[in-house]
Amino acid sequence: MSKRPHIGLMVGNYHSDHPRRLVREIWTLLSDKEVDVKFYLGTESSSFLTDFVARGNRFDYQYSFLYDLSHFDDLDILMVSIGTLSIYQSSISVEDFLNRMPDIPIVQLENDIQVKNGIWLITDNYEGMSSCVEHLITEHGLRKLVFIAGPYGNCDSEERLQGYLDTMKKHGLAVEDKMVEHGDYSEHVDELVERLLDNNPDAEAVVSANDEMAVAIYRVCEKRGLKVGRDIAVTGFDDSELSRYMDPPLTTVKQDYTLFAKKAVEKTFEMIETGQAVSERLPSPLIRRTSCGCTKKAVGALDDDDKNELIKNMWSSVDFQHQSWIGALLMREMLLESGDRYGFLNGLGKVLSYLKVSKSYVYLFQEPRKVAPGELPQKPAKMKLALVQNGENLTTFDWEEAPILSAEKGSGIPEQIPDGKYMSFMLFFEEYQYGTLNLEIEPERIEFFYMFALELGSSLRYLQMSMEQARYQAELQALARHDNLTGLYNRLGLIGAVTGYVRNYPKKTLAAMMADLDHLKQINDTFGHKEGDSAISKAADILREAAGPRSPLGRTGGDEYMGVFVADPEERIAAVKQRVKDRCEEYNRISGKPYYLEISLGFHTFKGEEYTELSAVMEKADERLYEAKKSRRASVIKEQGN
Repeated sequence: MSKRPHIGLMVGNYHSDHPRRLVREIWTLLSDKEVDVKFYLGTESSSFLTDFVARGNRFDYQYSFLYDLSHFDDLDILMVSIGTLSIYQSSISVEDFLNRMPDIPIVQLENDIQVKNGIWLITDNYEGMSSCVEHLITEHGLRKLVFIAGPYGNCDSEERLQGYLDTMKKHGLAVEDKMVEHGDYSEHVDELVERLLDNNPDAEAVVSANDEMAVAIYRVCEKRGLKVGRDIAVTGFDDSELSRYMDPPLTTVKQDYTLFAKKAVEKTFEMIETGQAVSERLPSPLIRRTSCGCTKKAVGALDDDDKNELIKNMWSSVDFQHQSWIGALLMREMLLESGDRYGFLNGLGKVLSYLKVSKSYVYLFQEPRKVAPGELPQKPAKMKLALVQNGENLTTFDWEEAPILSAEKGSGIPEQIPDGKYMSFMLFFEEYQYGTLNLEIEPERIEFFYMFALELGSSLRYLQMSMEQARYQAELQALARHDNLTGLYNRLGLIGAVTGYVRNYPKKTLAAMMADLDHLKQINDTFGHKEGDSAISKAADILREAAGPRSPLGRTGGDEYMGVFVADPEERIAAVKQRVKDRCEEYNRISGKPYYLEISLGFHTFKGEEYTELSAVMEKADERLYEAKKSRRASVIKEQGN
């Protein structure tokens, strides 16, 4: 290929063990290959807040939109972990979700739906769960087995549930509706476990569709005085890192993440190189430990390697805590020191460099997007590259000059973004979406930067409100200093504008101009105030054009205008005067109005360094205006036929 392959991987539910291990294994396999990679990382927070808020009121749905942003990354192929995404896709089918993806080859993980230009890779969930239930029935003699399934519509969940149901039926064991509950694959399903045990007080085993929900089963059993492995059997699925450390160690079905990731990467490169590969279902053996009642030494019991892993995890936790404190403090300082987008992003780049991020970049929407729960928003056509950080080197773009990214196929990645393997985090706050933060970091740092991205989303909302407030105040100030009808300065605004203007021309000759719209009262009395307002506005347009767009000009009374302009050479005054006359004659010829629009003018010249106050120079210009008004026509009403 003429360029490095660009691979995408989409995962959700990153807070749980399965997608976390999948990302780490794939990252390891790709880390030394000459490819660019983008990891789209969705996670959730609502399951951690169930004691405080209703889960449906949270904003985790925003993560589903992260995957649409793959259109901006010019990918060659995409791995999609459908099994981990389903929690965000309750309102959209798998097929519809995949149809929203870029039109490129897809390696579909944890789902066996055949898609155009794609293959699938999945663990044999059915056989794995069947062997687990078979073990409980035939080797332990258990008859009343209840089941906690995963989310509705999730392929892994449905296959594992079917394995349980078919094996129970094979042994003539009835399964009533009350014997099955559907969880969300998180460990925060205590309420479901309570209901399951309340409805089935004679349950001999609780079979879980994954290891994380088994944590809640252990917790509820301990609360009820039930000893797992003795009073009740518990099993899981996945063989998570946690499962071997649980007390007692958890009997589970193994997902071989090393093999799964290896196969996924192999098939991805097959698709890149040949355009085709074969779908495959991988084995899932039973791992017997003591939570099911087995008494022999558990497979995978704690050994020296496990102890070393525990120590490593402990230090990782300490490091996470340290970084979290530093990140929060730096983010706070960054906000306090910058009140504009450029300063904010420049500060963000410095923070990322301080946190030892090797490379990063930020995409932002041209305007924050407000997306309500349940909406499936249109994909944006464009975004902007706002910041690129490469070690200590920062490129912060002025907003108007920032490179624009297009979602059109083949639009390419901006040359300012260095090659790399980036983790992508959605930037949002409640209903507002801002863009993405893309970091080249090791998987071990994802948890910290997930929290950092949430904090950054909150900061962007604060910045948005600050900018809106500043814009609102500027608009109020503009309204306070401008005439509503003409858009010219009012007297207060003109004083400030003229003061600033003359400072730029201390040695120049300037002209103070006074102007009157002739016979405004006659126009109002004869044709109404609407026509009077029209004449006032047109006179303002003519004077603005004649004096020049940079010259301060104001309407300081009903029919009175004041302005200042550079009068070097002196012929400029005559030119302004002639232009006003010509524009009035032209308007009177073509307007069709029953009156003439005419303007009387008076001028006074002065040096910029001599200026003291507006009233002083305008007083002398007003004297010249008074003389000019003596020669205006007696009536502006046109005779019939004119």
